[in-house]
Amino acid sequence: MARLKIGFFGFGYVASTLTCGIERVKAGEIDLTGIPLENRIPGCNVEEIDVVCGFDVDRRKIGKKVSSFIGMYPELKQMEAFDSIKIHQGVNLGSTDGMPFEAEGVDDSNTLEDSAKIIVERIIEEDLDCTIVVTATEEIYDVGSVSALEAIIQNDEKDKITASMFYAYCAFAAAKKRGRGIVHINGIPSKIANSTVFTELAEKSGSVLIGDDISSGQSRLLSDLMEHYKEINRKILSAIGANWGGNMDFYRLQDEKRNESKKITKTGCAKDILGYDMPSDIKPHGYLSTLGDKKAIFMHFPMRLFNGAEDEIYICGRINDSPAAAGMLVDMGRLGALAISRGESGINATINSFYCKWFGKQHSKILAYQKLVGWVGKS
Repeated sequence: MARLKIGFFGFGYVASTLTCGIERVKAGEIDLTGIPLENRIPGCNVEEIDVVCGFDVDRRKIGKKVSSFIGMYPELKQMEAFDSIKIHQGVNLGSTDGMPFEAEGVDDSNTLEDSAKIIVERIIEEDLDCTIVVTATEEIYDVGSVSALEAIIQNDEKDKITASMFYAYCAFAAAKKRGRGIVHINGIPSKIANSTVFTELAEKSGSVLIGDDISSGQSRLLSDLMEHYKEINRKILSAIGANWGGNMDFYRLQDEKRNESKKITKTGCAKDILGYDMPSDIKPHGYLSTLGDKKAIFMHFPMRLFNGAEDEIYICGRINDSPAAAGMLVDMGRLGALAISRGESGINATINSFYCKWFGKQHSKILAYQKLVGWVGKS
């Protein structure tokens, strides 16, 4: 594989953190801590990743270079490469409703069909190998077929499609038009990798689809705890998982419909791993600006063990949200490119199961890691 060129749909905390971290690795300022597979992925070392552009609807960023707004994230260091990374205008489609900044998408003044042409041409012009969606959380939408999706776009039915759906469509349309597959990663809790429609589009364009929703902190711990107690045959009676944060995604999650999307992806592993339902409430619970990107978490699991005794597990902590997700994405893009180089297209369940919250039947991340390492080492 050659150098991996990445473009972000949504250039906020996660994209900025990943971009800064990659450049600091290249400069020898930091090591590969926080990147699960480090430089063990054949064909592309971390130093060979180039973030080349972004797409956003925040007027403070559109048409600007990353160097002009990186100060919005004070803990990130200004790097020379930021002067060459441009932010193109993305699509809005209601994704920024209620957000505390002025937004303007290409869809505000163009039809969906014309907007798609604009985004597709940008992807081709930038020669992107990988596109990553890290926009704010959306309400989950679904579509029944490729023809139904195409009809929504042709008929300009903007109330029937979300930004993440539109971006996935554009990524695969660009791949098909140029005759070369793309790695598309859906890092938010919308139904893309879990949709047969987008899987079909990925397969037909020779592309690899990874998603849905990056698993980088609390949800990973939850799945591994479930596996541990299953293996020693303890009965978990209920599960509570709460977190509070101060970044823009938590601001967005004050909308209950969008918060429900997070709940779906966070609770999916319980029944799949344990084999039974239980009362649970696992989702983001609040926004507090002073917390910034370092969210506060709380988890509680009462369980039954031998002779009717009961234990209770309490966990609380502070977790850096965006650096955790960014470290996962450094692997995800390279693994998708490895899959394409091996002639794969569509979904790679081995990649998705380890790095994502929501994909098919859930497994503990420890077991998923063992399968992933085996796949990576396959000749």
